[in-house]
Amino acid sequence: MNHTVTTLTPDAIEARLAALPRREIAHRGAPAAVLVALCARGGEPHVLLTRRAKGMRHHGGQYAFPGGRCDAGDRDRVATALREAHEEVGIAPDDVRVLGMLDDFTTSTGFIVTPVVGWIAHPYAYVLSEREVALAVELPLRDFLSPQPARTLLYEGFRRIVMAFDVDGHFIWGATAAMLRDLARRLGPRPQPPRAP
Repeated sequence: MNHTVTTLTPDAIEARLAALPRREIAHRGAPAAVLVALCARGGEPHVLLTRRAKGMRHHGGQYAFPGGRCDAGDRDRVATALREAHEEVGIAPDDVRVLGMLDDFTTSTGFIVTPVVGWIAHPYAYVLSEREVALAVELPLRDFLSPQPARTLLYEGFRRIVMAFDVDGHFIWGATAAMLRDLARRLGPRPQPPRAP
């Protein structure tokens, strides 16, 4: 098992997220937020992903983090991410330890998405929204810490070169893969300074 991964405790993840500045995008699209939920499973961190129901208007059938558009009643992006995670997979807001945020991302559907990283207990009794979520799966974080080559994907009649991860038969691409790449950049091994001669 990768020693670097086993040392990624909630405290360590929180410190690493705070150590690097994040990119914020303002006033260019509809604000949204997602919850990047991490948990300790089998002695190492895992990340929760959902597969959206095929009938969803945006990104149906694709893997994503629980989340969605900001509502007028949401205090901030963190509140949006926690509310949406509760609606989609049944995670109670009080059960999430918020650790920090990743870079904002734009989506092809015009959203500006803020990924909120949080820690939850394992096992967790997820309750899936049948209308929105077809599957919830916890995948090892270590599988996202090493870069994978770009893929050529046929999507809506066009060939696209996309960032993607293929983990245990789960094909994750697009904005979700980009968010995972940002998480890996922040949590992966730090470059060592050169040794003095």
